[in-house]
Amino acid sequence: MGAAAWLVILCGVTLAMVALPLLARIVICIAVATPGIAAIRRVFLLRGRLGVRALAWSDRNQGFRVLLGAADNTCPAQLSGGSFRLGSLYLVLRLKTCDRFVTVFIDGNRQEIHAFRGLCRRLRWPPHDP
Repeated sequence: MGAAAWLVILCGVTLAMVALPLLARIVICIAVATPGIAAIRRVFLLRGRLGVRALAWSDRNQGFRVLLGAADNTCPAQLSGGSFRLGSLYLVLRLKTCDRFVTVFIDGNRQEIHAFRGLCRRLRWPPHDP
């Protein structure tokens, strides 16, 4: 996974190449890795109470409905700034729910193709064939 590899490389370079005492370099790595690991777990692995487990939408309505964490209820969400398409098969969506922002990474290779294309049409980001 690219995000985890980036985090490992960042910590490795910090530990090996930065001209600070070892304790300071370790503190920097911990300060960067702790929120980074939590974000990877939530955004890419869809774990934790803020991980988006399901995303629903309809063409009649402007918003989305998201299922967060282990709860069995959904909450309304709106697409927020910071959402983008990464290549032709990946989407990073930042959604504003009633009380927080959540981010989800959607891998088009692992989704049902008709649902992924429908989501791209809904976002007006036309899917491209690889």
